[in-house]
Amino acid sequence: MRKELILEYRDKFCEAQTTLRMGNVLVMITPPIDKDYWVFRVKLHKKQALLAFPKFGTIGIGFALETDWNTNLPYSCKAKDIYSHIEDNKRHDEITKSMCIEAIELLQKACEAYVKAQEENEAQQNSQAFNRYMTFRHGISPRVSYSKVGKS
Repeated sequence: MRKELILEYRDKFCEAQTTLRMGNVLVMITPPIDKDYWVFRVKLHKKQALLAFPKFGTIGIGFALETDWNTNLPYSCKAKDIYSHIEDNKRHDEITKSMCIEAIELLQKACEAYVKAQEENEAQQNSQAFNRYMTFRHGISPRVSYSKVGKS
């Protein structure tokens, strides 16, 4: 019997502060990655799951419980490459390669949508901040109009 894979989303995820500025130097440190540090999760076994979590400006995918600590790759890598890199941590024979590949692909789709939503949200916040700045500093309320340009 094939196990149904279910994508879980943690909407109240609190990303760890992993970037520090020291003068002109930007220092990035590994977040506190463990079985509870995830935005998306797909359970594969009662004691093992694949996770997607923010790390170094991207989202990493790896197993929840690891023997070889910190074995993960960015979601943008090929699913088969991610699996090959992390497979030593799967821990249970019941977890098959095909289950993992399917779960990784599910996580990748979720990560793509998540990143796109974050980028859109950041762009909207930047636009709102610009509008507030222009209104406050210069008394100008910027308005942008868009028009479609078609072929004649």
